[in-house]
Amino acid sequence: MTYYTPLRNKALASKLFDHVRAGTTDLFEDILEYDLGIYSDTELAKTERNRIFERLPIMAAHAAQVPDKKSFITLRLNRSNVLITRDAEGGVKAFLNICRHRGATLVTAPEGRRALFTCPYHGWSYSTDGALQRISFEETFGDAPACIKTGLIPLPTQERHGFIWVVENPHGEIDVGSFLGPRMDDLLGEYGLDRWFVYRQDVFDFPQNWKVMMDGLIDGYHVQFLHGKTISPYFYPNTLCSEVMGRHMYWGNPRRAIDKIMHEPPGQTPLDRYVIFGNLFTPNSVMVLHPHHIEFWTVYQGPDVSHCRLHLRYLTPDKEQDERGHEILAKNWEIAVSAIVNEDIPVGNSIQSSADMPFRPMAYLGRNEIANQLFHRTYRADLES
Repeated sequence: MTYYTPLRNKALASKLFDHVRAGTTDLFEDILEYDLGIYSDTELAKTERNRIFERLPIMAAHAAQVPDKKSFITLRLNRSNVLITRDAEGGVKAFLNICRHRGATLVTAPEGRRALFTCPYHGWSYSTDGALQRISFEETFGDAPACIKTGLIPLPTQERHGFIWVVENPHGEIDVGSFLGPRMDDLLGEYGLDRWFVYRQDVFDFPQNWKVMMDGLIDGYHVQFLHGKTISPYFYPNTLCSEVMGRHMYWGNPRRAIDKIMHEPPGQTPLDRYVIFGNLFTPNSVMVLHPHHIEFWTVYQGPDVSHCRLHLRYLTPDKEQDERGHEILAKNWEIAVSAIVNEDIPVGNSIQSSADMPFRPMAYLGRNEIANQLFHRTYRADLES
């Protein structure tokens, strides 16, 4: 499997070979200072909802989760339960998962295939395009208001590069191409993920702010120390090549196995088995590219400022796996979840505890913490916009 074009693979190999030989890494222009209070400020969390989670396009799902006409999934975005469907024309739609009659949850199943969604409370029914199809005992109900007759409340939705992007505010707008920017839009298109599948998924709840969780997912600086016995032995520490693309970026962290190909001209061998590549899609999504699969992480606010919700999905190029494929994916899933739960989460929880203290110090991001710097700088810009 090769994620990158030959030209991009050659450029990345050349840069990584130089870094490994010299013991260097990419650097940001300056150190960034920030207040730990951003992880504990309840008023700030409200501003985040308005200016980030309910305004910006979120990578809500992979298109393979609604593979054909009449298929659907239900999921939780930041504050809203959502129904995502593929209608009779093959288009993707997203709606608030709320019956227009009395506000009951319309669909409780996590996924399935239906031509009609019927509310379990009073039997009102809607089609896959959200249109109201039936009011039970309509002759005795009376003349329903026009807003109810229009059907389910739609959310701005767009399918692009194998993902379903949703804006949580029904009154928002969506243009994923502009949001990604031309360079990231081209790169995501190169991956060809519209032909991939979802192998496995789970949702986790953790007692730390969503930004603490994001910081941990994109932090390559800590691997040698926090993951010294589990992940670090396989990688060159503090060695990174990256490309910032507006508000998004990708980076590569070389495995020690890269030594096997460093005698070759850069680009002769694809890097996928010798480098782990990460992608940051601000505000809250991360993809990590492995030889057999992709880790797709999405982070949301929790019920309060000191909690978050983490959605992990494994994407694979093949819908079906043989026994060996299942073994590899199960092992990688166990490693990823174990590293997060047993190593990252305790430290993240300690950061949350520090953020709750009244006389907390300022925090700092170094020049070598490029992904974290971009995340925090973009976060600040979103709050000010």
